[in-house]
Amino acid sequence: MTLASATTAASSAGLYPIFATLVDPDAKLGNYNVINNNGTLTVGAAPITVTATNASRLYGATNPAFSGMITGVRNGDVITATYASNATSSSAVGTYSIIPTLVDPGNKLGNYSVTPTNGILTVGQAALTVTSASNSRLYGATNPTFTGTIAGIQNGDNITANYACSATPSSPVGTYSIQPTLVDPGNSFGNYTVITNAGTLTVTPAAPS
Repeated sequence: MTLASATTAASSAGLYPIFATLVDPDAKLGNYNVINNNGTLTVGAAPITVTATNASRLYGATNPAFSGMITGVRNGDVITATYASNATSSSAVGTYSIIPTLVDPGNKLGNYSVTPTNGILTVGQAALTVTSASNSRLYGATNPTFTGTIAGIQNGDNITANYACSATPSSPVGTYSIQPTLVDPGNSFGNYTVITNAGTLTVTPAAPS
C-alpha cells in the first residue's frame, strides 16, 4: 500500500487540512483497521515590499509625478500603489517624505506581510536674480532715483530691493557701482539662491557756467 496526499494550490494565507488517501492495488485494506489522521498545511503571509522612488524639485514648483516599485506580488494578484507627499509648492526648502499606499481592489493584501519604504522629496533653492538699472547724471548733481528688477520670486514672497550708490555730488567724473540690496521681511531668503547684478552710474562733465 502507498499513501497519497492532496493540497490546494494558490490558496489564501491560513490553515488547510492535508488529507491522506490509502492506495491498495492488492486489496489488502480488509486486513487493517485504518485510522486516518489529517495533517495541517499552514499557508503563511508572503512578503511584499513597496518602495517609493526619491525625487527632487525647486522651491515654488509643483511636485513631480512620483513613482516606485512593488516586489513580491504572487499569483497575478492585482496590487498596485500610489505615491504622495504632503509638500506643496509653498513648502520651504528641505526634505519631505514620499509615502506609498498599496491599492488592492481584489482584497488580497491579507495574504501578504507588507514592508513599505518611504521615498524622499528634496526641495531645492529657486534662483532669484536682482539687477540694478544703470543710470547717469552730471557732475555736481544729486543722484537720480535708482531702480531695478527682481526675477524669480515664488509664491508671492514679499521680497523687494533698495538700490544705492556711493557717488555724491562732489564725486569726480567717472563710473560708480549701483548696488542692489534685497529686503526680506518674511524671511524667505533661505528658499532662494540669490544672483546680484550691479548697475553703473555714469557721472559726466557738467556744462561750464
